[in-house]
Amino acid sequence: MATIAISEHADWKLFESVAQKLERGLGGYWKEKLDGLDQRYWDLMVGEQTLTLHLEHYLGISVCVPDNADEMAQRVRALVE
Repeated sequence: MATIAISEHADWKLFESVAQKLERGLGGYWKEKLDGLDQRYWDLMVGEQTLTLHLEHYLGISVCVPDNADEMAQRVRALVE
């Protein structure tokens, strides 16, 4: 999996903003949303691929893209930059 760093800060509002951009920009739907006290894992289904938007208190926000999904990784980068 490729990991795309979004922010070094674990900002819940930024996380939700990025989630909205990804959902709209990629045309996917949220398969699962797991929220804890200091972590969030949201899985976005885009076609047959699953992207994971992740928030970790000490690591910040990132998106995990499956291997061999270079085009998807480029689309994600374009949306979040």
